[in-house]
This record gives sequence, structure tokens and C-alpha cells, in this order.
Amino acid sequence: MRNRLCASTASVVLVLASAFLTPAVAADLSIAPIYKAPPAPIANWTGSYVGLSGGGTWGSAVVHNNTTGIDQTPRFDLDGGLVGVTAGFNVQNGPLVLGLEGDTSFVSKSGSAAAFPPNAAFSNEIREQWLSTFRGRIGYTQDNWLLYATAGGALASVENNLSGPVGTLSDQQWHWGWTAGAGVEVKLNQDWTAKVEYLYVGLQDKSYFNPVPSAASPLGQQGVRLDDHIVRVGVNYKLPWGLLDSFYKR
Repeated sequence: MRNRLCASTASVVLVLASAFLTPAVAADLSIAPIYKAPPAPIANWTGSYVGLSGGGTWGSAVVHNNTTGIDQTPRFDLDGGLVGVTAGFNVQNGPLVLGLEGDTSFVSKSGSAAAFPPNAAFSNEIREQWLSTFRGRIGYTQDNWLLYATAGGALASVENNLSGPVGTLSDQQWHWGWTAGAGVEVKLNQDWTAKVEYLYVGLQDKSYFNPVPSAASPLGQQGVRLDDHIVRVGVNYKLPWGLLDSFYKR
């Protein structure tokens, strides 16, 4: 009888021990959870930005007589550089990005040519000093890259220096015009982007020396036509204006 009681007691102890030990053993044998890295942040182009840009510019100009319309010089080349500031904003909808951008640049672009005979003793130097553009942008984004086209208006400050045997006459005018081009921009991080772009700028025909300031100029009133080809690089900084960003996302 005693042996049976001991055997029964031992059986109960073993059953209880198994009940308590089984979860612990199962926990020890369980597979550790697999670590998953958080997903990379999605590039978002919506928002306002400011930036700096600089590059090279080249083009051509021709000087003509305003009265007769006859060219007084051959078409001649101009070249130089430019550096300036940029501001704008983008609105993104899926892969499509729409935006507005404006920039103002100091320009050191110039060129000169002698007048046709019988006025070959005279020459014109054309100097472009400032250039501003105001453009719309439309682009397609993939990952951190944005490929875009751009077009809009332009305004340039141009100086015409007419040199002759008795000295130099100078006149400065503002030329309105239009511009179009394309570029590619890449996100360096959530705040900074870098870009390279090409722009063509066509500027209006503008009158100079009107009225003629001196009898020393036998060429009379002059008109100047010129254009620009621009290749520049730039960096932009996205402004941390959460209120504006929220407005653009609506």
C-alpha cells in the first residue's frame, strides 16, 4: 500500500512539473523575431527653397540702324560667366512635379565688332550685366532624381559702348525676352538638392542712343539684338516652413 501511494504521489509531482516546465522550454526553443530595417524615406519635392547657381554663358549680337534697319556690324560672339541666387517652390503629385522658379544673376558677358565700311573706324561693344528669369517648371521624378523642362520670361540689363576716333558713347537699356530649357536635379538628403540645367534666352530688339547724344556718332540711332545660351549648376536648400508645405500638399 505504501509503495502504491508513493508511486501515485510521484506521478502527480511529475505531471505538475511537466505543466510548469513546458512553457519555459518552449520559450527557450522559440525562434527569435527577424529584424526588419525601417523603409527608406520617400523623396518628396513639395515645398519652398532658395539656392545659389553659377556657370557659363555665350551667345551672339548684332547692331543695326534703327532708321533703315540695315545691320551696321556683322553678327558677333559674346561670352562670359554668371552667378546668382534662386528661389521657388514645387508641388508633387505622384511622380509629377510642378513648380515656379525665379533667379537673378550678375553676368560678365561681352563681345565687340567693328562697323561695316565706310564707318570701320567705329566699333560697338555689347556688355550684358544682369539677367533675371521667371519660369514655370514641370518634371518627372524617380527615386531621388528629377528630370524637368522649364520656360518663362526674362529681363536683362545690357550696355552698348560705341567707340570712335573722338571717344566713346555709352547707353544702357533693359531688354525683355523669353527663355526655355531643361535640367536634372538630385536630392542629396531631405534638405539639399543639386542641379545642372541649360537655358536659351532670346531678348527683344532694343533702341540705343535715342535721341542721338552727339554729332560725333555718324551711325545714328542703333538697335541691338542678342541672345544667351546658359549652362549652370546650382544647389538648393528646402526651407523648413511646415505651414507652407502643408498648404502645398492639399
